[in-house]
Amino acid sequence: MRIMAALAEVQLVSKVAERLHVTQPAISKQIAEIESALSAPVIYRERNRLFLTDVGQRLAAHAQAVMQQLRRAELELEALSLGASGHLRIGAVTSLSPTLVAKAVVAFKRVAPRVSISVTEGHFISLRPLLERGEVDVVVARVWQPQEVPDLEQSVLTSEPIVVVSGRDHPLAKRRRLQWSDALSWPWILPDKQSVARRAIEAFWAEQGMATPGDVIEAQSLPLSLALMCDLPYLGLFPETLALSHAMRGDLSVLGLRMGGVLAEGRCFWRKGQIEQNAVLRPFLDCLRAVPGRF
Repeated sequence: MRIMAALAEVQLVSKVAERLHVTQPAISKQIAEIESALSAPVIYRERNRLFLTDVGQRLAAHAQAVMQQLRRAELELEALSLGASGHLRIGAVTSLSPTLVAKAVVAFKRVAPRVSISVTEGHFISLRPLLERGEVDVVVARVWQPQEVPDLEQSVLTSEPIVVVSGRDHPLAKRRRLQWSDALSWPWILPDKQSVARRAIEAFWAEQGMATPGDVIEAQSLPLSLALMCDLPYLGLFPETLALSHAMRGDLSVLGLRMGGVLAEGRCFWRKGQIEQNAVLRPFLDCLRAVPGRF
């Protein structure tokens, strides 16, 4: 069940193995056993990615529903046994706050209503010192070039693309075919120069042989970016889920440019040993991992 649910989300055996803390051969063996039991394939491969067959999609949908119910039951039982109360301090990047973090907080408050919560937004480079000093208990951030961080534990949470957006009346919003050279001739709203996100974006553009536009507004706030793009001909980057939601309301247009998976992966970080010392941290981490769809 866990394997099928994870495959539906990340589509890579390596990512599934990392999420479930097992080896890749073990995952492949389990998939083969599932297919043997069903007498039907559940996956097919294209290049380096896995895709679910019709049978696999149906099985994964049932698996995800069962896993969510089990997680919800575990959380409720854990909260009851703890009589959970206290204060949870969360650090989060702005691109994950309105989706993954918000849904996790809602789920957490339902099972631990007496715990007070504070959320500090920023980018990972600004939030990491707060985590290391114990000023926040957990940081939820997008990562670029993932690596081990001394004295911190981490867990993969999500894989969601970043997409290029504009105001709905922007000239590029009416064009079906776009090149990066078209987009980078316009002004942009970008994260702070010192942020992981900004470094990743500029490295991606450099790989395309393109330079960062000269006219840039630096802003971390997505609501501010949205307001600016409604009145100015600037382009920006939004998480896909949020971008599509605003596009459906007519606030933004999603442009047909791809970021090649840059900043798609979201992770949570916490200090080593803190789960044993902080009674409310583990239930919140479980809520993060249990968010439907994992955005």
